[in-house]
Amino acid sequence: MDFEEDIQKEYETFLQETLNNEEVWILQSKEGLACQNSMEYEGQMAILIWANGVLAEAEREGEFEQLEAVNLPLGEFVVQWLPNMQEEGVICGLDWKSEVGGLEVEPKDLLEHYNLILTDELKEKFKAYLEP
Repeated sequence: MDFEEDIQKEYETFLQETLNNEEVWILQSKEGLACQNSMEYEGQMAILIWANGVLAEAEREGEFEQLEAVNLPLGEFVVQWLPNMQEEGVICGLDWKSEVGGLEVEPKDLLEHYNLILTDELKEKFKAYLEP
């Protein structure tokens, strides 16, 4: 398997795991979220997002040790967070590991991929997260 195939496999694994569990994980405190300077998109910040709590907890060290691992319902993430992240000009840093970084994806691309794989049932369920 080459590097591009590895990246594609990691991305597909992230999508499938978050879809199966209907949640994503972030690290946050009252002061804000775990973020890093993007390695791929110059001058942009990446908000760090994990597919599961084990991966998120593993990154609670160093500069992130004061942050708490918090799960977000996938519907909230897809319907509210991704459009807001796109508006704010931040990148999604997926399954970030402090020693190697992670996949960086534009929120609009991640939203597009979720819309391709979400079942009609989940799309209907996620409508509850639309702002009135």
